[in-house]
Amino acid sequence: MTAATPTQVLSSRLTATPEQVWARVRHSAFIGDYLGARLPAADLAPGTVLQGTERDGGPLAITVTEALAPCSLTLRLVAAGRLSALRLSISACAQGSRLTLLHDDHAEAAVYSTTGLAQGLAAMPAALLSTGAVVSAEALAAAHAYLTDTATAVDVLRTTMAPRQGYDSPPGGGFSLVQHLWHLADVEEFGWSQRFSRLLAEPAPVLAGVDGDRLAVERQYQQRPWRAAARRFLRLRRITLAALARCDAAVLARPVSFSGQAATGGEMLAALVAHDHEHRLAMADAWAALPPAQPPSTRTT
Repeated sequence: MTAATPTQVLSSRLTATPEQVWARVRHSAFIGDYLGARLPAADLAPGTVLQGTERDGGPLAITVTEALAPCSLTLRLVAAGRLSALRLSISACAQGSRLTLLHDDHAEAAVYSTTGLAQGLAAMPAALLSTGAVVSAEALAAAHAYLTDTATAVDVLRTTMAPRQGYDSPPGGGFSLVQHLWHLADVEEFGWSQRFSRLLAEPAPVLAGVDGDRLAVERQYQQRPWRAAARRFLRLRRITLAALARCDAAVLARPVSFSGQAATGGEMLAALVAHDHEHRLAMADAWAALPPAQPPSTRTT
């Protein structure tokens, strides 16, 4: 396996099926070999936590945040006070599979806590994604990682924000946090979760746009409880990510009609990353300005 870029993206073509590669990488022995670390033997599943030691003997903690067989595996690493993320993506290709690893040593943005959520939401996509259309396996892995990270942020919001929080609109106008969550869920349902599956299945799909502003009015986001929207977004984003994990550079080069414009699959993926980034920035500001949750009122007699 050879280093692809200074951003620690590694990519290798293997003469094995994605299922065979998955059977290898989903075990802690593979991760230990890659990191040069000592880890207990374990099959990796979402929520698995491993305590091991780094190459120099220092403590290493690993948490599995995502495991989508046979497509992708995402890990959070904590060692010597440093936070990082390791993401493995497997895609079918000619004569076998491609395994791509993205090891992000600047992953404070990908390892969330309630105090670091605003910083994480505001994280920039990888530099590989700043040049327009996604055309390479490395950029595809970086896009997959960023889109996975959005789901992580929404999951933290889901478990952290009180039911009555998030309805305040920003002073300069725009969506409240609640409206952002509903918007993300609806656009994922009516748009993104279908688009990449169709890109894989059709030679030149015609993909309609989604009028998010109209949906916000018609579906009265601001008047609705928001937790169901967050859960729906997470479920649908997993569908989108699973389809992306089956894409490769050739699929991304396919033509599409996207929102009435001629484009490629790679340009459509770049639009998804940009859409996530736009809403993450606005949500970061909204979260940072959020007033403390009020305790439930009590009646005294």
